[in-house]
Amino acid sequence: MAEYRATETAAVIRRADGAWIPDDVANVDRQAFQAWLAEGHMLDPVVPPNPVPGAISDRQFFQQLAVQGLISQQEALNAVKTGDIPAALQQVIDGLPPGQQFEATMMISGATRFQRSHPLTIAIGAACGRTVDQIDALFRAAAVL
Repeated sequence: MAEYRATETAAVIRRADGAWIPDDVANVDRQAFQAWLAEGHMLDPVVPPNPVPGAISDRQFFQQLAVQGLISQQEALNAVKTGDIPAALQQVIDGLPPGQQFEATMMISGATRFQRSHPLTIAIGAACGRTVDQIDALFRAAAVL
């Protein structure tokens, strides 16, 4: 019996020989795959090899910023101990639109968990010149600290 698995790009691979099954209805392999699905079979789920955590603790966040040299170790300690905002992050907050500055200040100084999906995570990352992939990498690295 044939078995198939999905890829992150929605392509299908036949498990027996690693063959890619193109999304072409005229393809015989695609027809066999469609028949296999019609029999009630399901694809193996796609699990990214290194998923991005949905959230990290404030300690992990500030420690990783220090590890990357974005803030000093003392600033990381102060942020975790008393909620002091590191100078580099304060500059970013000051550069945000006025309507976002208070929320960003509250989040940076008071959050005990940083959510990857929070809109300010993306805004602050972008203001620091970070790409989405770099933000994901920061969250991955911080999650193992």
